[in-house]
Amino acid sequence: MHVRSFWPRSTLGRTVLLLAVLLLGTQGAVYVLFHQYVLNPAAERFAEFLWQTDHALIAAGAERSSAGGLQWRPAHDLPGIPANKYFLRQSAGYLARMSPGAALRIGPSDTDATWLWIRGGRHEPWLGMRASPMNFGGQGFMFMRLGVIALCTLLGAWLIVRQINRPLARLAVEAQRIGRGDMPESLKPIGGPLEVRHLEQAITSMANDLHRLHEERTLLLTGISHELRTPLSRMLLTLHLQGHDLLAEKASMLVDVSEMDETIDKFLTLVRSGDQEKITQVEVREWVAEMAATAQERYGLEVQLVHSAGDAALPPLHCRPLALERVFRNLFDNTRRYGGGRLDMRIIRHPARTEICLRDYGPGVPERDIGPMNGGTLPRQSGHGSGIGLRICQRIMALHSGILRFANAETGGLIAHLSFPDKED
Repeated sequence: MHVRSFWPRSTLGRTVLLLAVLLLGTQGAVYVLFHQYVLNPAAERFAEFLWQTDHALIAAGAERSSAGGLQWRPAHDLPGIPANKYFLRQSAGYLARMSPGAALRIGPSDTDATWLWIRGGRHEPWLGMRASPMNFGGQGFMFMRLGVIALCTLLGAWLIVRQINRPLARLAVEAQRIGRGDMPESLKPIGGPLEVRHLEQAITSMANDLHRLHEERTLLLTGISHELRTPLSRMLLTLHLQGHDLLAEKASMLVDVSEMDETIDKFLTLVRSGDQEKITQVEVREWVAEMAATAQERYGLEVQLVHSAGDAALPPLHCRPLALERVFRNLFDNTRRYGGGRLDMRIIRHPARTEICLRDYGPGVPERDIGPMNGGTLPRQSGHGSGIGLRICQRIMALHSGILRFANAETGGLIAHLSFPDKED
């Protein structure tokens, strides 16, 4: 069977599996090192102690009388049984290497004590010493202890990894939604480690880009099929109808061609409005004066400048000049067509923001259309353009972190409020 069949697919499963392998490896290393560098040296020192004790007692003549907790047996006897615990078995091995015929055996003579039988040489008598029970747990206990430690560690690792992995799992679900075309305007806050938050920001940015591309595709298809169909239909009718006034027909066709060219330009501007033009600083009063001159010269408007900010110092405006000029040109064009050709431009200073107001003197728009205009969702207006220019203006203002809002004036006309927040240094 292939190894990959056992390899988990989820991050949680892989992390737990790798931690289990690492834990088992470290526990095995601890087991080997403990026996090699702790138990074995201790067994060797214990064997030396027993051998020296046996020879010291024989030299003192203690084998001639059994007294206290000591017993003596002839060398040919085999008291007890061979050592069966790791520590004592290792001690017996070290003792056998120290002297020919030296041995260590275990033989309990009663229920509450353990007897250690030592023979320092092949022809020396056995020395029995009564000792407290020596229970080191054995290998079974050692393995059971390591197993409990491994189980607790893996359980804790699973809980920790699951907690860390949860934001990543939620992010994967959101990414699948985006891949299916269900593109939310913004993702819900996911949280988690710093790397996950950075990934969340990247996916949010990609989701917004996909959402914008989807909207642009829909707008382009809708605009080409609807906005251009009207002038094309008029041109076809002009060509098929038998008219006698050729000059009038030519003028009508020129108007339709101009309308088509203007519509195409608006759609191209809408698509290009997200291009990263270099941001520069402009002085607000000079900028408004320049735009007022453009409105007079290019659009033939009667413009009046009203400086509500007085002589107070205004912070510079950080903007993309060409893109922001497109907003003013769209508003100037609407004023020429629907606003009576008169325009008031006013600069108002608010705390932490600067506002530029443009008011025309036309009939205004129905109140029901003000909300969709402020949201940039009005598909086509009956009184102020086709709605494409409105989308262009809203998008460009969003690039400047600004807000574009419309309101009908109390005495007639439409007011456009362009609000620009101060840039933090």
